[in-house]
Amino acid sequence: MFELPIDTATIKKIKGHQYYIFPKPGTHENQQNRPSKYADAKLLTVYKGAGANKSAKLLPEVHDAANTLMSALIQYGEEIDDWSMRSAIIQNGYRPDDASQGREYLRIIKKIIKANPETFGSLEFPSDLEEEAQSVLGRPGDKKRVAFQMHVATAPGWNSKLTAILFNLVDNRYAPRGFNPHTTGLVFDLDFWIFDGSGERNVGADPDLNSRALRCAAGTWLNKYSMQFGFDSYNTGIEIWHQELRSS
Repeated sequence: MFELPIDTATIKKIKGHQYYIFPKPGTHENQQNRPSKYADAKLLTVYKGAGANKSAKLLPEVHDAANTLMSALIQYGEEIDDWSMRSAIIQNGYRPDDASQGREYLRIIKKIIKANPETFGSLEFPSDLEEEAQSVLGRPGDKKRVAFQMHVATAPGWNSKLTAILFNLVDNRYAPRGFNPHTTGLVFDLDFWIFDGSGERNVGADPDLNSRALRCAAGTWLNKYSMQFGFDSYNTGIEIWHQELRSS
């Protein structure tokens, strides 16, 4: 049970580690029953189960489910001798919805603009909106978030079409303050080693590496089985390592 079709995989060996590289699996989105209620930070405890990094904090009711998921993942990795699975850890859990999230949200916005010159040309994010970008904007559809995006759309050089493209990309990478699943205490990111085409590296929750992560055994396994353990990503095609405990 919870096995992979290893006969379809290519084996790569590097520095004494073995990786099964699978054909890229079909991905899925799941926006249903996503955790949204922020946790009382005083109730959080350090996760100490399988794949613990000794610092990730989660609500107590997540620990057993996370341990079951991680135990199955790591155990199967040991059975087939795959380093992506054997190396898997829970990299982080709870993150506070504080000023650091606002700064990161702004950084991601600027990064995406710069990385897509074919769409945004020489446009830059309006400097007079930087403070607003780092404020509490809330969930999609909230008044402050809608107003912020309208302000971007009416800035010099920008328009509604470009703004829609921008925030479609941004919202699939990072959430603004006021809408942080990690602050619920029910969400964690995994980290694991991957074969990146020429060598090996930690995936490090980097969306630019998601395609590679999906083809490694750990990613292929999570994409196929995490829901059977009560977890799922909002979009496995963007962050396969992102796991949210779902209410149903």
